Amino acid sequence: MRDLIVRQVMPVDLRATAELLVHSFRQRGHTIDAGQVRNAVQAVLEDSQRVLVIGAYHENQPGFAHGKMVGILVMNVLTRVELAGQVGWIETLFVRPDYRRHGLGERMLKQALDWSAARGLRGLDLEVGDGSDPEAAGRLYDKHGFRTVRSTHLSRSLVTPQ
Repeated sequence: MRDLIVRQVMPVDLRATAELLVHSFRQRGHTIDAGQVRNAVQAVLEDSQRVLVIGAYHENQPGFAHGKMVGILVMNVLTRVELAGQVGWIETLFVRPDYRRHGLGERMLKQALDWSAARGLRGLDLEVGDGSDPEAAGRLYDKHGFRTVRSTHLSRSLVTPQ
């Protein structure tokens, strides 16, 4: 598919980024407040030293001045004592279903790997969760040197539902 580009997300992309993230969360069965996601995305875009946001865009689409956002990668930089330094935590890598199989996930991941190496990060971590295509995700991550680490992810929300 022509006119597909991958680039770092800019503040002008706030609305499109929030909308795509809400779409991805809902597709995976999560109930999410769009306003809260928008506020979180705004904070993330203002923290470019600790958070990387990469978007995949279909350029030259009518009604989209900066291209239609069709994919997103969000990675936080954390300190991991076990590795004695900073690592990247890929929180989200999502491509709209009708834009999959065009290499966008791989291009976003490659850009995140390059960004991480340039900053001296000691590793990258991620989870493949429910709602993902585990075979496609496995192929993508295997190709780039990720390995499966068996563990149990536990979570406790500290916010009360409204």
